Amino acid sequence: MADYSEFPTTPTAWQEQQLKDWQTVTPLSTEDSPEPRKRPVDLGALIPGLLFIALAVVSMAGVDLPFEFWEDGGFVWVLLIGGGVALLVSELKKARRRRG
Repeated sequence: MADYSEFPTTPTAWQEQQLKDWQTVTPLSTEDSPEPRKRPVDLGALIPGLLFIALAVVSMAGVDLPFEFWEDGGFVWVLLIGGGVALLVSELKKARRRRG
C-alpha cells in the first residue's frame, strides 16, 4: 500500500538492524573452500622410484647390461649412497623452512 503522507517515515531500530543484516554478505557453507596449498615434489622418493621403474623396464625388455655393472654390488652401493644423500638434503631443506 502506498504511503501518501507528507513526510517520509523514519525507520525504527529493528528496521535499521534488518537493513544492516540484509546488506551483510556471509559465505554459504556449501561454497568451495580456498584452493589448498600445493605440496612440493619429494625428490627423495621420486628419484629412487624413477630408477626402480627404469631398472624394471630394462630387465623386462631383455636388455643385456655388462656384468661389471653389477659386480661386487657396486650398483646397489651407488643407489644406497644416492638415496641417503637425497634424504639428507630433503631433511636439511625441511629444517631450513621451519626456521625461516
